[in-house]
Amino acid sequence: MAADPFGERSLVDAQRVRVEAIGEPGQRRFRLMVIADGDTAIMWMEKQQMQALGLALNQMLEQFSTDSLDLGRGDVPIDFDADTRRQFRVGRIELGFDEANGRVVVIAHDINSGDPDEDGEPAARPFACRLTRSQAESLSGSAATIVAAGRPRCTMCGAPMGPEIHVCAQQNGHLPIPYSEIGDEEPF
Repeated sequence: MAADPFGERSLVDAQRVRVEAIGEPGQRRFRLMVIADGDTAIMWMEKQQMQALGLALNQMLEQFSTDSLDLGRGDVPIDFDADTRRQFRVGRIELGFDEANGRVVVIAHDINSGDPDEDGEPAARPFACRLTRSQAESLSGSAATIVAAGRPRCTMCGAPMGPEIHVCAQQNGHLPIPYSEIGDEEPF
């Protein structure tokens, strides 16, 4: 039998998984919430990380046939503990496939995992869980929906547009210069 490809990481099956965006567009914070073994883990991430996670899950699901993946049932109706102490900022996410169980593996590393804690002990181990195909599909779709619900991007310069007036460098050829920066000098 081959060695365990996931090393000494303890993989648990996710009972429930969800992604969320909190706040108004332009000021949102993103998180992945997972309940595994009855405990909630919350992983805070950047918008680009959430988008990349959703796209990578989608690509992974396309590669595997439904025969090789455990279709499983949907999420177990358990409430998330939003006040859990198991919260961290994601520095890196790994995806894998557990062939023995037919599940997608998600491993999230704390951004500070390289730094020892106050006692000089090694930082916490990464969070690792297995998802069924339906959980992975739901996570991928929800991530795409949440990312798309942000501020629209200017079709000319690609910058996010908010409620204030958008000054596009591509459209008018320059960026705005506040009058206070011009001073008393003649501009021409």
